[in-house]
Amino acid sequence: MDIPKHSILKLQKALYGTKQAARCWWLYLKKILQGIGFQPNGEDQSTYCYDTKQGKAILWIHVDDGVLTASNSELMDAISQKMNEALKMKWDEAICGLVSLSIIPSGNGYKFHQKDLISKLKTLKLSNVTAKAPLPNSCDLK
Repeated sequence: MDIPKHSILKLQKALYGTKQAARCWWLYLKKILQGIGFQPNGEDQSTYCYDTKQGKAILWIHVDDGVLTASNSELMDAISQKMNEALKMKWDEAICGLVSLSIIPSGNGYKFHQKDLISKLKTLKLSNVTAKAPLPNSCDLK
């Protein structure tokens, strides 16, 4: 394709890494999840609920990672099949970590910790930072 010098092109979709890309991805994913039967949680837009005669399921999404839990394995299989039809997905049944959170099976539950993240934060020596964070409401950023 020959494009004349100093031309302006209009993109037909968001490019990865641009400011609007994350929102475009979220809107696309939300549409797919609602088509499957999930409803966004009114309190937390990263959590979706699925409630049918088959059972209940909860899906938590962070960018392109997520956790799905369901009241029974048949529902879990049905949902994962529907999601696979709509999206290219990689499923891992044995969760061991997510978003800097280590997840360890323990008895009839799980233990969570963030030792790696804490160690990384300690190397930044954030306790030596004197600037106030977050900024006070009265701060004028103009």
